[in-house]
Amino acid sequence: MAMIKVTKIAFMAVMTLVMTFAFSCSNQTDTTLTQQQTSISNYLKGSHQPRLIPEAEISESLEANPEFYSQWGLDIYRYVATYYDEDRQSKPVVALGDEVALRYSAYIFKNSRPSTDNLFATNDETKIKELVSAGLDASYEWSSEPLVVTFGEGEILDSLEIALEGCHEGDSVEVYLTFEAGYGNKYLGMVPPKSATAWFIDILSVTKK
Repeated sequence: MAMIKVTKIAFMAVMTLVMTFAFSCSNQTDTTLTQQQTSISNYLKGSHQPRLIPEAEISESLEANPEFYSQWGLDIYRYVATYYDEDRQSKPVVALGDEVALRYSAYIFKNSRPSTDNLFATNDETKIKELVSAGLDASYEWSSEPLVVTFGEGEILDSLEIALEGCHEGDSVEVYLTFEAGYGNKYLGMVPPKSATAWFIDILSVTKK
């Protein structure tokens, strides 16, 4: 009987430790997400140039064409720099099944305007030249060819497809992602686990299929 009691006590102690550890990890994850959500939002509304307002506040703005960002949940944020261009509405719209050519630069987001130091992927020839000038080994073979994807086929992050759908050919788009909408807990190349990312994307062409 004594042995049974001791075993039960030991089991309960282990379970308590497991639950405490799991709760701690959960809190840590929640804290990281909350911090990233807050920092992205604060950046867009604060030091981003131009300063932006949430899309939901457009009707309250006194400006004729207020610059704004859209948001999906708490993890995907998008700013379309070309939103008010005169001929934008006449250009093809990105939709599922389209072949879309993209020029992009992807950065680890550090709570401020992304810099070359935080660039981890690009096919922008200008950015590649900047990297080479900064000492990047040219043999790394960064390609300046457009990234051509079939929209909806999972060839880019789902979160990027969500943010780019409905944009127009010729749009210049900024997309900000928390780690939950990006690469999660995975270590991917130069991207540490739980990294927020910023994507600067030009939609070069939209071909309807």
